[in-house]
Amino acid sequence: MTHTVNTNEVPVLVVGGSLVGLSTALFLAQQGVEVLAVERHPGTAIHPRAGHLHLRTLELMRSVGLEPALQQLSAERYFPNGGINEVRTLAEGEVASYIPDLNQGVAEFSPSRRLFVAQDALEPLLRERAEALGATLRYNAEVVSLEQDDEGVTATIRDHGTGAVEQVRARYVVAADGNRSPIRGQLGIKMGGHGQLSRSATIYFHADCRELLKGTELGVIYVTNPALRGFFRFERTGTSGFLVVNTLGDPTLPGTLDVTRELTTEGAARLLRSAIGLPDLPVQIDDVAEWVATADVAERYQAGRIFLAGDAAHVVPPMGGFGGNTGIHDAHNLAWKLAMVVQGTAGEALLDSYDAERRPVGELTIDQAYSRYRHRVTPELMTEDVPELVDDFSMEIGYRYHSAAILPDAEAADDDTRVGRPRQALGQPGTRAPHVELDSDRSILDLFGNGFVLVTGDSGRPWQEAADAAARNGLPVVTPLVDTRGDDIAAAYGIGPAGAALVRPDGFVGWRSREGVPDPTTELSRALTGLLAR
Repeated sequence: MTHTVNTNEVPVLVVGGSLVGLSTALFLAQQGVEVLAVERHPGTAIHPRAGHLHLRTLELMRSVGLEPALQQLSAERYFPNGGINEVRTLAEGEVASYIPDLNQGVAEFSPSRRLFVAQDALEPLLRERAEALGATLRYNAEVVSLEQDDEGVTATIRDHGTGAVEQVRARYVVAADGNRSPIRGQLGIKMGGHGQLSRSATIYFHADCRELLKGTELGVIYVTNPALRGFFRFERTGTSGFLVVNTLGDPTLPGTLDVTRELTTEGAARLLRSAIGLPDLPVQIDDVAEWVATADVAERYQAGRIFLAGDAAHVVPPMGGFGGNTGIHDAHNLAWKLAMVVQGTAGEALLDSYDAERRPVGELTIDQAYSRYRHRVTPELMTEDVPELVDDFSMEIGYRYHSAAILPDAEAADDDTRVGRPRQALGQPGTRAPHVELDSDRSILDLFGNGFVLVTGDSGRPWQEAADAAARNGLPVVTPLVDTRGDDIAAAYGIGPAGAALVRPDGFVGWRSREGVPDPTTELSRALTGLLAR
């Protein structure tokens, strides 16, 4: 029997408590915002999917104190610098190499390192940290309806265990409810892009492949042979992992794009042995998950007080590992903006910049995942309109924002570039703030995350005084105490000794003055009020 309990109020309600929902709750709690996340499943993920954490993602995990734990988990289960290659079968060996070393060249750009950490291991860490910071996470419950008005959103939540129905009143809602997002459907938001690519399957298994993997340190192994197209991800032991199957061989032949048709346990075992290349190898099929490989993005990420994030906003095929990473970046971008609006620091118009910034990144991401899918899985289906490949470094930390929450340099006002090479960004407004090593274990990136940070050259004392004045007037800005590397910082941020750059809480440059100005107090105040939509 169901019954209704009293209405609660919360500044932000997150619908979905998986990877992106948990990240949203964590980043909001980090900013001091009371948040409730509701997840229909009884707990965190049970399968080791979404295991490739990009550089930007590791920087965000570093900012919430989770990087050491992730490094330890990754070292226990996967190779630390696992490469990406291609085989006909595992037994026949490598035929192509895409990325020999996952972290080659990374040190120049970041204090973090890319890792493989499976979602079933990552989500409990996110959950524990979010709850430690004050987030409320409710599992085995479902948001069955949302009604929004000018002042907020009323959510009706049903507890699957007890049947109890509760109404929660929130100022804002983040829909992180997956690729089939009921909320997106209720809002009438359509998806567009490259559409369905195949009906795919993920086969979770145990099989002793230690001899075949001996001497290798691979994170992803693509498989291309007459029986299937897809990729392996093995755990470090070499005795378990999963195989993604995207096509049943040549994608130009009828029926090969539907892997799921009559996919029995025996059929999964045959596919697994075909990928391994040993027809008599004993294998154990633990589970088979069927899914649709799709490359689509929502036509808008916001409807009033409701925001889409993660798979609800963009459905990405797994080539390149963009899906979960992009969703985490959505969450981080949105969290600081919601926090500043809820706390009265920023005007509500700041929230409009979420769609303006993240939807172009979503469009870029589905294009690049689609392009990698065509190049690596179905090259026979390549056409002239397949987007040109952008390198991984640029995709991970080279994308650029354009919105009212970015104040461009005068000479770059008409530059609408979506992505560029990180080495060439040089602190341009709209780009991720460059990494500069301050000492052996600290980066300038470690100074960002709460409020705006003003970075100056060696002769930037007037700007620092201006920041102090702005802070006294209630504007959220600090100047870090950096006693060394002033020349390196100025060079990395494209400013002179008397210049300054303003870094947003998400670690993106929001504004800069290449040189000193006659009245830095007025100039900085103008920049801050503009960025905060005040």
